Amino acid sequence: MGYGVAMHTRSYRHLSADERETLSLGLARGHSLWMMARVLGRAASTLSREYARNTTRGQPYWACTAQAQAVVSSQHPRRPRKLLDPWLWQYVRTQLTQGCSPEQIAGRLRREYPDDMGRRLSAETIYVGLYVLPRGALRSELLTALRQARKMRRSRSRGRIAGATSPI
Repeated sequence: MGYGVAMHTRSYRHLSADERETLSLGLARGHSLWMMARVLGRAASTLSREYARNTTRGQPYWACTAQAQAVVSSQHPRRPRKLLDPWLWQYVRTQLTQGCSPEQIAGRLRREYPDDMGRRLSAETIYVGLYVLPRGALRSELLTALRQARKMRRSRSRGRIAGATSPI
């Protein structure tokens, strides 16, 4: 049995500071992104995205600049793109404060706007939008409304049959 490089797939993760430094040095020496991908054991597409994200026209790739930008962007939570639409976000807020669940909101949007994909959301997108909000009054207000709506929807006679008599 020979010992070779173990082939495995791993989920995408951002480059480390050391990997960025290796990439920077390799590119400065004239190596291609493809060659650097082999050296780092990464997909060429990962390095291509990194290079495109962190270089400006006419400037070389600098590891220190790329690392600083990565740190800054990692500290900002991202709201899903669809919830950046002011109309959709207002619709979701209104529905939440009226006691609707994210599942109900998604269903209403599907029924009310069947041909407009720009006005559709999944329940997951709504949940993510709520939980990436920064701490503050709005987040507290919406999460409280969501919790109260859940309590109101729960049946108080769960597990009991109305009008049932005792067998004895």
